Amino acid sequence: MTSREVRGRKRRVGLACLACLAAGISLLAGCAAPLSPGGSPTPTATPTPTPTATATAMTSPTASTASTAPNASAGAGACGPNQIALSLQSRPSDSGAGNFFWDLQLTNDSSVECTIEGYPALSLVSANSGATIGAVSGEEPGRFFPVAVVPLAPGASAFSLLHLGQAGAYACTIVPVTELAVTLPGWADPRRVATPNQIDGCDDTSTAIVRSGPLAPGRVVF
Repeated sequence: MTSREVRGRKRRVGLACLACLAAGISLLAGCAAPLSPGGSPTPTATPTPTPTATATAMTSPTASTASTAPNASAGAGACGPNQIALSLQSRPSDSGAGNFFWDLQLTNDSSVECTIEGYPALSLVSANSGATIGAVSGEEPGRFFPVAVVPLAPGASAFSLLHLGQAGAYACTIVPVTELAVTLPGWADPRRVATPNQIDGCDDTSTAIVRSGPLAPGRVVF
C-alpha cells in the first residue's frame, strides 16, 4: 500500500469518526429541554395530582342531636284564676227524679299552656245577698274519668260533671241561687260563674246539694 493510499484511508476514517460524533451531539441536543430566552432550561410542567375525595363530608345533625320538643305539659304551671274562663251548661236529658247535672267548663283564656288537676270546690251564691251560702260541694268519685293532670293549651277546655240535688228534698231554708263560686286546687280566691238557670239552694252549712266530678279533658257521656 502506497503512502498516498494510507493517508487517504486515514482521512476517510477521520471523516467517519467526525460524522459519528456529530450524530451523537445531535441526539443529545434533541433529548435536552429547550432553553428559555435567558439561557436556562425551561422546566417541563409537572401535572399537579388531583386530591382524592378522602375528606369526611359535613353531615347534618342526626335526630338524636337535634333539640327535642318537650311534652305537651312539660314545664307548664298550674292554671291561675286569671287564666281560666268559666261557664256552666245544663244537661236536661240526663236530669230527673230529683237529680240534675251541669257541666262546668274551664277554658284556658291565656296565651300560655297551664295544667289543672283534681276536684273543683263550689259554693252556692245567694241571688238576694250575693253571699255564699250552704255547704261547700262534695266530691263525686270519678266513675268516668280518673283524677289526673290535665294540660290546657291556649283555648283548650276541661270539664267537671256537677251532680245537683233538689233543695226542696231537705229540711233547710230555701234561697234562690244564680251563681256558683268556683275554687280550683291551689287557688286562694274563688271565681264566680252564672248558673244556666235559677235554682233553689239550702242556706244550711251542713247540707251540700252539689257534688263535683274530677277535672277531665272531655265531657262525661252517660
